Amino acid sequence: MMDEILQEVMALPKVRRWAEAPGHRLSVGIAGASGTAVWPKAALGEEDGMAPLYEIGSITKTMTGLLLAIGEERGMWRRTDRLSELIPEWAASPFAARTNLLQLVTHTAGLDRMPANFSKTIQDRMNPYASYSEDKLEEAVRSETLRKQGRHQYSNYGFGLLGWILSKRTGLNYPELLHEWVFAPLGMAHTSAKLQTQQTGRLLPVFSGKGRPVPHWEFQDTMAGAGAVRSTLPDMLGYIQAHLHAEGEGHPMEEPLKECRKEHHLLFAGKGIGVGYAWMFYKEKDGSTTYWHNGGTYGSSSFAAFNPAKRIGFVILSNYGATLWSQLPLLGSRSMNADKLATIVSDKILR
Repeated sequence: MMDEILQEVMALPKVRRWAEAPGHRLSVGIAGASGTAVWPKAALGEEDGMAPLYEIGSITKTMTGLLLAIGEERGMWRRTDRLSELIPEWAASPFAARTNLLQLVTHTAGLDRMPANFSKTIQDRMNPYASYSEDKLEEAVRSETLRKQGRHQYSNYGFGLLGWILSKRTGLNYPELLHEWVFAPLGMAHTSAKLQTQQTGRLLPVFSGKGRPVPHWEFQDTMAGAGAVRSTLPDMLGYIQAHLHAEGEGHPMEEPLKECRKEHHLLFAGKGIGVGYAWMFYKEKDGSTTYWHNGGTYGSSSFAAFNPAKRIGFVILSNYGATLWSQLPLLGSRSMNADKLATIVSDKILR
């Protein structure tokens, strides 16, 4: 059934045209209680470990949120801990003394999308995160003034800061922390926040939404928690299945995964729309809850979603970035992208 649905979606003319764009290596997978379905079959890799690698962009934030939940379970920190309690050098910062980890993971700390000093550090505008150093992040935090908090305001800055703080507290760098706490336990053997030498040939070249070659994004630990992860379709489907099968089945990460899905901040109470630990969620008409997050770099786009009650989810990975036109609801209505494909897939398997 899942295979049939996927084939039907991928045969739609507007989807097929996008999938067949020059250099495009689109991968789509559905994960259910009975297994998975993937398109194309090559997304699984011709042999073990050879599946292509994609930049997953901001879906990384859900993994940073999982780190927060795992550390809470281990007693290493609490979501209510103030930043100045975790980084004592920031004791004089009014912002650090007032802001806690929960506010960072729910985008409610009042932070802008990017640090105020970020643009001045960019050496290559097509690879904007590569030069943002630890000194600059600490400078940004110390320069923050008291802000109005409690309102959801999406912030790459906040998640970069969250990942950096958690790494500092464990004594591991961000890629090491993700590997030891998340990827290794979940069997995501080909996923990393720092590309390994043996993986370089598997990382797909990336293109702008108009098909122009662009560089991959590079991250220092300062902003890695916002979008540094590269992964494969099989690993990402395993990540979704962990969320589908964790509750009540003795999964080793049952409690942290459950914490990530809890209602930690409501955006629209009457519509059941809110945010957990990075995962956005909304209520379906049947009362069940769907969790989702998307991602994008200049040359990649992605989408992941799942519904635990229905025991199904899906992943979209693309080595094409989104165009401005495809993001506009009217002018771009005929232009396909990962988010629009996600709407089509959701309508088929979740509604």
